[in-house]
Amino acid sequence: MSVLVATNDGYHILTSKGQHFTSLEGHRVEALAPGPDATWLAVVDRRGIWQHGADGEWTLLATAGADLTAVVTMGTTVYAGTADARLLRLTDAGHLTPVTAFDTVPGRDRWHAVGVPLQVRSMAATCDGSALLVNVHVGGIPRSVDGGSTWHPTIDVDDDVHQVLAHPSRPEIVVAAAAAGLCRSTDGGATWTNTTDGMELTYARGVAIIGDDVVVSVSDGPRATRSALYHARVDGSDVERVRGGLPDRLGGNIDTRCIASDGSRVALVDGDGDAWSSSEGLEGWQPIASGLRGVTAVAVA
Repeated sequence: MSVLVATNDGYHILTSKGQHFTSLEGHRVEALAPGPDATWLAVVDRRGIWQHGADGEWTLLATAGADLTAVVTMGTTVYAGTADARLLRLTDAGHLTPVTAFDTVPGRDRWHAVGVPLQVRSMAATCDGSALLVNVHVGGIPRSVDGGSTWHPTIDVDDDVHQVLAHPSRPEIVVAAAAAGLCRSTDGGATWTNTTDGMELTYARGVAIIGDDVVVSVSDGPRATRSALYHARVDGSDVERVRGGLPDRLGGNIDTRCIASDGSRVALVDGDGDAWSSSEGLEGWQPIASGLRGVTAVAVA
């Protein structure tokens, strides 16, 4: 098991053997996401989309004229979200071109900035490539079922979504973490339900899927002093606390993309920079690193 950690000062690989490898030192790495053909994509130094291959090498794919905040692959097509809440598509020629229909999403006039400037915060594509979902902070989750030609708003703007994530093998399942709690969809992100029932803390920032469980990180607010994990079935059940070796109190916020799973193994980095992982689903958590600074994303490989 390897845990991949993107930070504002490079990219780190933490292995199950206790090894710690780094690359891209001195560069801001963020928005880490699965790419085509078992690669990884990331935004580097805010304006570059880079690809990390099986050979361990990073390659620049494209450079944008605006700051980038998120990337996602839908089939073989790469999309990027921007810091001014726009959407770009990577062409075969290696250029990032605007998805102009996203600029006229119904209800866009209700989008607004909270805490940080209005931006695309995260994106997801259903595993069958039938739906593309863009989490705008704060602007809900616009959805397209035709490759970005048309868009429809879904979840309420004021639910304040922080991350959207699609199930890796069930196209009908999409989940999200929001100020309104844990959000779940069983129709590919077209409609949503949300809950805070059973949660001591309810302000949700990050989300991961382990099998058919959704795991959500929650805290006591945007300037959190403590956070915790909860889990539930992806298609509906009561929410329960995750323990399994985790401390009663994790530091700060476990932020957008800072909890991740490969379907059976899971890892997180909390707001204090402490990293935890489990190779046994939601049990058997172990500390694997501490004091990581400027963490922007986590993945499991």
